Amino acid sequence: MHCKHLRWIGWATALLVLLCTSAQADSLKVRIGAPSPWGAANAAPMYAVALGFFAEEGIDPEFVSVDGSAILLPQIASGAIHFGMPNMDLLAIALDKKEPYPVRAFYNLYRSQVFEFVVLEDSPLRTIADLKGKKLGVGFLTWGNLPMTKVMLQDVGLTWMKDVQVVPVGVGPAAWRRLVTGDVAALNLYLAQHEMMAVAGTPIRRLPLPERFKHIFSNGLVANSVLMKTDPKLIAGFGRAWAKAQYACEINVEACVRSYWSFNPSARPPPDKEAEWIASYVRINRAQMHLFRDGMVDDRWGDYDPQTWHEFLKIMRDGGQISRDDLPVDELYTRQFVDRINAWDREAVRARAK
Repeated sequence: MHCKHLRWIGWATALLVLLCTSAQADSLKVRIGAPSPWGAANAAPMYAVALGFFAEEGIDPEFVSVDGSAILLPQIASGAIHFGMPNMDLLAIALDKKEPYPVRAFYNLYRSQVFEFVVLEDSPLRTIADLKGKKLGVGFLTWGNLPMTKVMLQDVGLTWMKDVQVVPVGVGPAAWRRLVTGDVAALNLYLAQHEMMAVAGTPIRRLPLPERFKHIFSNGLVANSVLMKTDPKLIAGFGRAWAKAQYACEINVEACVRSYWSFNPSARPPPDKEAEWIASYVRINRAQMHLFRDGMVDDRWGDYDPQTWHEFLKIMRDGGQISRDDLPVDELYTRQFVDRINAWDREAVRARAK
């Protein structure tokens, strides 16, 4: 038997054992994985807990994080993590190599590019092409956005690690300091990180993305393909709770960011600093809300536009990340849960959030 098939069997067996264990315990303890640390800058999932959206679906969530999609995807494939929010780049690359993960996207989370190129406000750099001969700071070399970053550099005539030296800098103040000190000329992190840096007092400026990349999706919610077949109710319920939380967070951003304190009580500042903390994270959450709605049709949360997948594959092929752009997209994503994910009363959620 081919090694690839043996690996599939191993992943499926591990996941089924995990699901059976949950059933025996009469509890759906669900592990949700992020490719970077959870924080108040992305507070909607914690708001889903606070408003009872997960509980209503019979879900008891546990939030975990790793350093990048390259680490997260195998964890979802093995069943160690039920749901995750990786980039799609690595899924396409694996399928192109005929070594696909048994994982599919089912919820379009960031509907346009969340990863950006930023410089200090007074930097002479004006375009991505100006990075030639410079250092670019990225989070970790295991981050799933890096294939697309390579393509963006190539699109303006720059070669990865030849014309631009790429340096892993992590996230948070230590990463921002690398930009402030001039150790790197630009950062290629995600919007919330850059907005947090600006809120902390470092003036920054975003370099414009080439037009063809602006409306290509970034991270999405994914699950194991076996889980989709064995427990479709769980997939739909999870997506529904997430969609309701994103909508509720738009309605009451302050309550949304406050909900993070229940997840991480140590993050709560002293009483005299609470108002400032809340205002900062309200700004950060609002700054990225457009990414959750860009191109959304008929208020259908989580839905993918099939044409965008074909554009995504074409960009990846043109950039040399995959060999062909006619990959079977039904092995990368599904729209089968979208109707059930959106089966909830908007006005009732609005009232609860208020």
